[in-house]
Amino acid sequence: MRKAEFEVPSEVMAEFADEMVNRDLDNKVTGTNEDNEILVEVIYEKEESKSVDELEKILDNLREQMEEEDEEEEEDEDQ
Repeated sequence: MRKAEFEVPSEVMAEFADEMVNRDLDNKVTGTNEDNEILVEVIYEKEESKSVDELEKILDNLREQMEEEDEEEEEDEDQ
C-alpha cells in the first residue's frame, strides 16, 4: 500500500472529495495545517497511481481557480 497526503483548502474540499469518491480511493482526514487547509491521506495500490496523479492535477487546478477568483475580487475592490 502507498500513501499520498493532500493539503486541501476548505473552499474546495467538497469538489476534491467528489473527485476522490468518483475514483473509489480509500482516504481519511488527518487534521489541518497552519493555513487551515484540510489534510487528507489517500491510501492506494500501485495500480491506482494514475488516479492519485489525476487528483494532484485536479487539486492544482482548483487552487488556480481560487487564486484567479481572489485576483478578480481584488480588482473589483480597487475600482
